[in-house]
Amino acid sequence: MDRRTELVEASEPAVPDQAVTASSSREKRTVLVTGAGGFVGGHVARKLAAAGYRVRGLVRRKPRVDPEDPSVDWIFGDLCDPEVRTRAVEGAWGVAHCGGWVNLASDPDGEARAVNVEATRGLLAACAAAGVERFVYTSTLHTLAAGSAECPADEETPWNLERVRSPYLESKREAERDVLAGQGGRLSTLVLCPGMVIGPRDARPTSTKVLFEMAKTPVAFLPAGGIPVIDAHVLALAHQRALESLESGRRFALVGPYMSYREQAELVAELTGRPRWCVPIADGWERPLSGIAGCVDRLVRGRGVTLSAAAVAGGFLRLHVKGDRADAAFGLRHPPPIQSIYQALADFQRTGRAPWLKFRKGVESQALDLGAADVVAR
Repeated sequence: MDRRTELVEASEPAVPDQAVTASSSREKRTVLVTGAGGFVGGHVARKLAAAGYRVRGLVRRKPRVDPEDPSVDWIFGDLCDPEVRTRAVEGAWGVAHCGGWVNLASDPDGEARAVNVEATRGLLAACAAAGVERFVYTSTLHTLAAGSAECPADEETPWNLERVRSPYLESKREAERDVLAGQGGRLSTLVLCPGMVIGPRDARPTSTKVLFEMAKTPVAFLPAGGIPVIDAHVLALAHQRALESLESGRRFALVGPYMSYREQAELVAELTGRPRWCVPIADGWERPLSGIAGCVDRLVRGRGVTLSAAAVAGGFLRLHVKGDRADAAFGLRHPPPIQSIYQALADFQRTGRAPWLKFRKGVESQALDLGAADVVAR
């Protein structure tokens, strides 16, 4: 078996028994994707459209669209506007709610609650009134718990992440409770909690920013924390399968392998030659660095600087979580992380955001097989 065949077989997602939507019926169903202009929402919208759904993307402004992208009907507006929500869900069969306020800093203006809680409640009510059948909410892995390498946490492990508490995290936890309540049983709902999402087309960038920074520097100072990663294409497939599933009222951790930040840096270096040196930051530095970050955050009142105590603490957190429930329910297979990292970095290079980025000679043929990644994307 050659390398290409091996990677294709490892990445080919199996169709779960509970997937109930046939291709012929997908074409008649409209799915609203909130946050469809963002990294996660964009992947979800394109995946659903490619699968045959009529996709309606709610965005503030039209995102960059590649010529080969499947068709998406764009609705422009603010998720916090009740009229926009009502118009967006009209005639929809399902909703993938990927939009939200994401920031680990302080929130003096209450944006986290306004967007992540109040707007989500309004969207749930609008869905119930419009007769929407399925509602899938994209949350965060930090609403779950941290286990250990020997005993990873799962969806039922009591929450223990007080050290990374923030307005963002608290608002996501509250929104999850509202979603799972399902408007008193009038909606069939699921909550998906992804790990660190890695892949192409992270325009801001968001979760791939750490990889971007690693590729820029010859010396990386890294805390000993880590987090499970998930390929962006697998994440999008999970949203499709969740919408099609018979599951309801449950949470799912969407995670591939756990990776420390040092392991991530080593894969980036394998691809690009940088960072050349990884310098560990001892755990004893977590408290003083968090204190300094908290002071900076309070000084700027969460504006213009993403540094915060929660962000620093997250770098030291070993977030061991297993995703067996989602893998079994949605038939997920995870490609090697180096594939996802390569696609993320290659996209930075292709779009001109990192013209300085160079890949090591022969790395594509030695470490990657993009055909296998394409299987995941379909």
